Amino acid sequence: MLRQYLDLPRTIHILCLGTFINRAGSFVVLFLTFYLQERLQLGGLFATQAIGVFGLGTLLASLVGGHLADTIGRKAVMIAALLGGASVLVVFPRITQPWLILAAVLLFAFLADMYRPAASAMISDTVDAERRPHAYTLMYMAINLGAGVAPLVGGMLATRAFDYLFWGDAATSTVYAIIIALCVPESLAGKTDSAELATVRESAWVAYRRVFRDRTYIRFCLGTLFLSCAYMQAMSTLPLYMKSLSLGPDVYGKCVAINGLMIVVLQVPMTHLIGKFPRRLVIMLAAATVGIGFGLTGLAGTPSAFALTVVVWTLGELMNAPLVPSIVSDLAPVDLRARYFGLLTMCFSGGNLIAAPIGGWVLVRFGPGWLWGGCVGVGLCSAALYATVRVRAASNAA
Repeated sequence: MLRQYLDLPRTIHILCLGTFINRAGSFVVLFLTFYLQERLQLGGLFATQAIGVFGLGTLLASLVGGHLADTIGRKAVMIAALLGGASVLVVFPRITQPWLILAAVLLFAFLADMYRPAASAMISDTVDAERRPHAYTLMYMAINLGAGVAPLVGGMLATRAFDYLFWGDAATSTVYAIIIALCVPESLAGKTDSAELATVRESAWVAYRRVFRDRTYIRFCLGTLFLSCAYMQAMSTLPLYMKSLSLGPDVYGKCVAINGLMIVVLQVPMTHLIGKFPRRLVIMLAAATVGIGFGLTGLAGTPSAFALTVVVWTLGELMNAPLVPSIVSDLAPVDLRARYFGLLTMCFSGGNLIAAPIGGWVLVRFGPGWLWGGCVGVGLCSAALYATVRVRAASNAA
């Protein structure tokens, strides 16, 4: 089973190593609200506005980054994005005016997140359709391992000086950019024919019109957006709901930690298992499982019961995570591959942007029954939308 991961191209292993380094140093977003409230004394409302601006920047980065990766190449966009984001981080601690801080957050999110569609497209370029789930699984594990390290290291740095967070984040981004520059070859196929160049370098407006005319893919993206809205409740309304039941942040942290532990331990065997079944059926089951897992939260009242709900929706995540980018690779024309991934990244960013305020509003206005019951509905809607991708995904994968 491990041979399938060891035999992946060298580029995939290097990208996963660089991603781990970068994610392990992603301190600023984690501690941005603490920095704005404690260091700059700008208040909680301003801090939440800054997070919203960050979400807007990631939305724009998804579209622009996908287009540039399909025109000038994956490698150049990734290097420019990582170095650009690092440059903003270096000067960020010197900024104290609120409007300049919001502008810096927007610019940082826009520059730093442009590399994501390019990285996903590079994996798709490098690996054949059969092995893509394994490649994306390896990348997903690198992301989660790094995400597990970042809060631990970042917390230690923040206790010494908040400036260390910005410098450390910038350093890891720069290291990742150097790794790409020295060790990763460009994966976008060479375009020597003038007609092919004209196709690849078409305007962003024309290119994204082609993407949005793909109704099968748009339905797939809507399914992913719905699922992302359910996932977001784990970071937004779940801690609020547990607090209302007199369960503190320590209990919440332990429950959510089960998610990361399961991903690290079970993602490889789960990817091996689901490879034996049709992808469409697996992602439908995954979406329904995520929705049901969050729905069960409404019935939980003890730490062990909440832990059980996390186990359920994490099982859905384990099935879903390696297949979604693989199916995007199946659906995307080669000359639009990064732009397809850009739209997919936009769905995740959009889920983060809209799910938190909507979930909070439903919880306060209508109560937990409507919120967690709504998550079941969202999961089932996602499964229904995923059901419509059968013909395209199957034909392109073949």
